[in-house]
Amino acid sequence: MTKKLSPYFPGIILFIMALVIGILVFRDYGIAWDESMQHHTGEVSLDYMLHGDQQLFTYRDRHYGVGFELPLILIEKVLRIKDAGHIFLMRHLVSHIFFLISALCCYLLALRLFKNQFIACLGFMIYAFAPRIYAHSFFNSKDVPYLAMFMITFTISQLAFEKNKRWLYVLLGLACGYTTSLRIMGVILDGFILFFLSADIITAYLKKENIKSAFINLFLFGSSFFVMLYACWPYLWTNPIHNFIISYQRMSHFDWPFSVLLGGKMVPGTALPWTYFPTWFVITNPVLWLLVGFAGIIWAVFNFFRKPLVYLTNTPERNYILYLLSFGVPILAVIFLHAVIYDDWRHLYFVYAPFVMLALYCINKLMQTRLKIIVQAACILQLIFIGYFMVRNHPFEQVYFNELVSHDKESLRKNYELDYWGCSYKQALDHLVKVIPEGKIKISSDATGEYLARFNTQSLSEYNRSRIEIMPADSADYYLTNYRWHPEDYPYKSVEYSISVQNSTIMCIFKTH
Repeated sequence: MTKKLSPYFPGIILFIMALVIGILVFRDYGIAWDESMQHHTGEVSLDYMLHGDQQLFTYRDRHYGVGFELPLILIEKVLRIKDAGHIFLMRHLVSHIFFLISALCCYLLALRLFKNQFIACLGFMIYAFAPRIYAHSFFNSKDVPYLAMFMITFTISQLAFEKNKRWLYVLLGLACGYTTSLRIMGVILDGFILFFLSADIITAYLKKENIKSAFINLFLFGSSFFVMLYACWPYLWTNPIHNFIISYQRMSHFDWPFSVLLGGKMVPGTALPWTYFPTWFVITNPVLWLLVGFAGIIWAVFNFFRKPLVYLTNTPERNYILYLLSFGVPILAVIFLHAVIYDDWRHLYFVYAPFVMLALYCINKLMQTRLKIIVQAACILQLIFIGYFMVRNHPFEQVYFNELVSHDKESLRKNYELDYWGCSYKQALDHLVKVIPEGKIKISSDATGEYLARFNTQSLSEYNRSRIEIMPADSADYYLTNYRWHPEDYPYKSVEYSISVQNSTIMCIFKTH
């Protein structure tokens, strides 16, 4: 038994180490812009489930899936957590643990595909310690759980394709249904799996094999998908098909009326150039991972065109086509359908899961050549550089830019969105209550800043919360800003406190008098 489990020990050790780190640092992250709204969305759905409250069907965000929000709300209720600050701490820890579970799945998947513990460990590290995604795994309960479910579903799909057991296709359908209950665009993953199962039916027919088994697999997958999707999304309960279609249309053409900072220019969210995602993806991921990831894509495409039937039938190579589709199709859809995305590339964070697997595909190929030692050394060095950045700039790993853009003084601030969700307001408030231990603390900010400051006071003690007063700038003693929608300098001369990442200021407290 120990011999059978021993290949999994490195992944388990990595998981435990990452979990310990997460438990030590989860209190360091501030409350992000969307967190309160996400929490309320979960509450509205739970009120409908428990009390039949019809507010759900007129609620502004009713089209959002609540597959992850509902468990978070249920944990809060079961544990009877009342304090707002404690609620968000719980959410941060649970969200991060869920992400780490998906990182362990990445290890297991890589080990099964490549039969190499170094590559499997590397996959865990590339996936779990992507700087931006690592920070988001605490405070982003929308995009990162969705990313996590893509990796978990990839792991289950590999098992189902290889072992061809009916219960695994049921599990795969449940995973796809749950993924779609997080973000409705998860239905594309269901479509990719259906494509492969349909190919199995055609293959069985042409080879005059047992076509009944292939049909049963398809039926079990499809039915379990619908059961899980329906169970996890209360908005669908009254009219599943109609409400699903309405939600899909709404989320496919989301109307976001604000602007983003891109290359030093404010661009309306509805008029972004097609280069928006490619630019953000390329400048915010470690360079080596970009090189091996894109090389893996090219390598997989080349091999597919050499032997397409090998990749379409039920062989191990089928997995790489799934990764190519999961990476390429959503990106092309966003570009050609002019879908509105913003806040770096967080709406497409889920494509990082297939990208990691394609990067490992390339690394595995290179490890079979004379370049093995060089490849291993380069990967270890890249991990060291990433680790250095993350430790030095903790807890602001989400403000990571690679070497492809300038890190000159304030260059990033004046060209790109930095701490756009305002988590750094926590550290700003922590500083003020520390240097002003008694009495009222009069602060001001712009409209979004006041919203973020108000929410982040919840991370303070009850006594310190009562001391924070938010008022107009001419009456306040301090002005706080994270430079969102205001990349320019401010007229204030005296700086009380500031936070910089890669030579650019992401948070500043100015003295107003």
